[in-house]
Amino acid sequence: MNHILFRAIRIVVRADSDPARQVLFANLMQARLIVRLAYRMHGLAKGTWASALLSASYGFAYVTRIAPPGNGSALILAAAKHVNARRQIQRVAGWMEQDQVSCVRTKTRLRTVAVGVSDLASPRSWHGYLRALDVVRTVDRRHGFLVACRVAAAIAWYARTKGMLISSRPGAVLVSSDSNPEEVGLAAAAQAVGIPRVFVSHAYPTPFSPALDFSLSILEGAAAVQARRRTGPIKGDVMLAGIEGESAPLDPGRFERPNPVIGIFTPKALSWTTLAAIVADCRERFCAARIVIRWHPSRLDTARRLQSFGDLSALEESPVTATLSDVARQCDWVIADENSNVHLPVLKLGIPTVAVRRLGLYPDSHSDMYGFVAARIVFPSVQSVRDVSPEAFKAFFADGWVDRFRRYDAAYLRPQVEVGAEVRLALERLISEPPEKARCA
Repeated sequence: MNHILFRAIRIVVRADSDPARQVLFANLMQARLIVRLAYRMHGLAKGTWASALLSASYGFAYVTRIAPPGNGSALILAAAKHVNARRQIQRVAGWMEQDQVSCVRTKTRLRTVAVGVSDLASPRSWHGYLRALDVVRTVDRRHGFLVACRVAAAIAWYARTKGMLISSRPGAVLVSSDSNPEEVGLAAAAQAVGIPRVFVSHAYPTPFSPALDFSLSILEGAAAVQARRRTGPIKGDVMLAGIEGESAPLDPGRFERPNPVIGIFTPKALSWTTLAAIVADCRERFCAARIVIRWHPSRLDTARRLQSFGDLSALEESPVTATLSDVARQCDWVIADENSNVHLPVLKLGIPTVAVRRLGLYPDSHSDMYGFVAARIVFPSVQSVRDVSPEAFKAFFADGWVDRFRRYDAAYLRPQVEVGAEVRLALERLISEPPEKARCA
């Protein structure tokens, strides 16, 4: 097993060993019966080959599901599992000519399953799969079920997409996550065969993000570059494309509108107790005409628990098909967790936000995980929206906020068409350069 794949495995191990990921996994187990059953079976066989095989089966399942993109001649091959990452891939695709970007597919199809099973059954593959199983077993013993499953997925993505890249030779690969197994596996495969790798950020980095190692990294602003350099040296070129969407000057006076429409943008894993308290404050303190809840597009919990609130008057759930900007524009102001990325695209629209502590299920060690409050981009987080002083709120956004925000969004108050033209030029220049030298066979 080569050093490129080992680096990818280390990235996944570090990311999924983080306490925040463990909290998300615990929430996922509560929401999904099949995950609870698999975890219990793993616990019964803990430390044995049986537990390693159970973890490895997550990767084997990907082997039978990963298929080439619908457009095999696309200039750029992409991978994105989660909604937020897919949105960034679509953003870049929108700046390129039609059909130049195509995504690896992961749906269960008879032909894909047959190819995957045939590959697994081939004696030529046994040596590689046995080595992979040995790695998964080691990770399983040291780090447990979640991390071992994710490592197995990364290995599967590396193995399956490497063959695709060798046969199709796209001009570049494009990903929007630096730590998810799917994207990490594809990027490692591209590096192994000498194909340029492009990263477009879908979330600001945390102290736990890996160092960037891409041919081209498309980041939001100077603050993101600085944060990335704290995690390690940035390899390859960097360009700043800002946060997605159009922008408008911020209007903090919206916070004082009578009978406002208030948005609550929930995190992936949320505290229902905190959410109930926020809803009550919106009604009692602010006399909200409407309270619009936007669930996280990759939420782990079910929204059915909303019925336990009893009084659902003036409470609305935004359609799952609605974009963040569509929902935000309905609101006078928005509430989100202190560790949420949604503050930035909402603020970019000129709509003020309030950060509330413990709306998300994060350990105390991860308070202000992105550093938005420390950098004075987001108004200091509060235990309750009742604690927000309108005078302090206005002063915060009047005191040099535009310059502060531009460090986080290099495209603030710039036409998106200009930004898109710059990204397209950078990609065309990268693809026209001589191929990267392959690092391994």
